[in-house]
Amino acid sequence: MKGKKKMVRNNLTQDEMFTGHKPPILGITTAIILVVIFLLLILSLGWTTVKPTEVAVEINKVKGEVKTEPLGVGYQFYNKWKTDLVKYNVAIKSYPPDTEKSEKSNEYCMELKTNDGQKVNVDVTILYGLKAKEVPQLHQEIGRNYENEVLLPQIRSEGRLVIGEFSAEELYQGKVRETIQDKLRDRLSQAVSKYPAITVHDVLIRHLSFDGRFEQAIEDKKLAAQQVEINKNKALAQEQEALRIEAEARGEKLKAIQAAQGRAESAMVEADGERYKLEQEAAGMLAKLKAEAEGKRLLTEALGGGSNVVALKFAENIPDKLQIWGVPTGSNSNTFMDLNGMFGGMFKQPVQSN
Repeated sequence: MKGKKKMVRNNLTQDEMFTGHKPPILGITTAIILVVIFLLLILSLGWTTVKPTEVAVEINKVKGEVKTEPLGVGYQFYNKWKTDLVKYNVAIKSYPPDTEKSEKSNEYCMELKTNDGQKVNVDVTILYGLKAKEVPQLHQEIGRNYENEVLLPQIRSEGRLVIGEFSAEELYQGKVRETIQDKLRDRLSQAVSKYPAITVHDVLIRHLSFDGRFEQAIEDKKLAAQQVEINKNKALAQEQEALRIEAEARGEKLKAIQAAQGRAESAMVEADGERYKLEQEAAGMLAKLKAEAEGKRLLTEALGGGSNVVALKFAENIPDKLQIWGVPTGSNSNTFMDLNGMFGGMFKQPVQSN
């Protein structure tokens, strides 16, 4: 009896030993259930952070529906068993996303043809963005792989049409690059307009490459055209030089003619001046001679005749210191010594006529 009581006492728990009561089985079960429920809640609770450049699309996995309104910036909590959240970047981005990688590989390089049948490899980058409110519809219709399912096929299709409008030489010279970019952007925007969430902002052509032989032929043609242009410029320069020399010769000729005409006119003016001078001198001399003749005539008239004038002139020419001695030789002598006979007749007074 004592041994049996001892065995029972050994089977009691520590709580029974202190309290003297057995714990209820129902309380333990409830606790276990609560713990399981809490763990289930923890495991079913999901959360994510939506950045300013993102929106989240809420998907009801039970009903298979997409909520039409996207979730905005902040912490978003949801039931992982019932709901799924898919985030989309709505900021402007490029396609292909890794431009350096795309340049090294041919994954995104398009092989197209020009209107003259030449093959050209075109490497294009698209700058596009998403409209936040339209993203749920895009997810419903296409899904997250919309770049490869929408953008890439449309880029190749529209690029083939746009490149086909130009010749290989036009593309090689690069004069139509901006025109091609603008046309491709407009056509691509029109092509994706049935997906309202996608907005094409710009199209950039990073690289155009041709077959090596074609590029060499273009280079040779360009060099030949440059040489022709150089020769034209040389010929034009020579022609301009000839015209310049001809103009200089004409100028020199005109200058010589004008100088000769100037000299002739100057000589003519000088001759006219000399002639005028001689005419004036002759006129002066003539006037002087006329005046002298008139004076002599008047003097002759005043003196009463030519003999008186001669006697006056003779008297005027007699020196002041001349001494004359007279020797009378008779009353009627006319010899040299007969002064009365020599000078008497010179000073006779003219007979006054009544």
